[in-house]
Amino acid sequence: MEEIAGGKHAVGDLLPSEHELAELHDVSRSTVRAALLQLQNLGVISRRRGAGTRVETSRPAVSSAAYNQSLRTFDDLVQYADATERRVLAMADVVADDALAQRLQCRPGRRWLHVSAIRVSTDDETAAPICWTDLYIDGDYAELMRRDLPGYRHTVSALIEERHGRRVSEIRQTIRAAGLTEAVATALAAAPGDPALEITRRYVDVTGIAFITTFSLHPSDRFVYEMRLRRRSDSAEG
Repeated sequence: MEEIAGGKHAVGDLLPSEHELAELHDVSRSTVRAALLQLQNLGVISRRRGAGTRVETSRPAVSSAAYNQSLRTFDDLVQYADATERRVLAMADVVADDALAQRLQCRPGRRWLHVSAIRVSTDDETAAPICWTDLYIDGDYAELMRRDLPGYRHTVSALIEERHGRRVSEIRQTIRAAGLTEAVATALAAAPGDPALEITRRYVDVTGIAFITTFSLHPSDRFVYEMRLRRRSDSAEG
């Protein structure tokens, strides 16, 4: 950020690669990746696969939230997962009753593995957790998750794709206001009833079946969710 503000990397310039930055600053590539994600979330840089990392502004957007997330592509979500740490708290096999089936938008009786976890920042070990997540994963992958998920740094969908070849074709996301229950508030070092954002993501395969559904609760003072909406040109609208 100091180099960008000082003009070493001007607006429009491409930054060095992650490997080059790691060597220049004598840090690991994971540290570089996390730092670049923070700059991206502040709007300072943009990142596109095959096009590099471009400087967009020398003045970051100001935010008091502990984590600022801007997601526009599946790759952005993967970078978020890589820049934070998942800590698994519990796992349990469940069979969807009518209420859970309605929440998961599946048929009653379907088997799932329910995983409860928190996400923490890899940049500040003293910071309060970013969110609580309830993950419901197709029961066919329960054994895999119990064995490999606790030490796995990337997304659950990436683990399933690596080991079983089932790919995510689409992520369907909804966001709503919610309050923290006592159990969740305790895990997040917050107060019961505190306002939060609940983000639901359904990971859908090419056949249209959701095989992972996650419900993440983010305390309102620790998380900002950003998106950019661009007007199409008049000719495109016509």
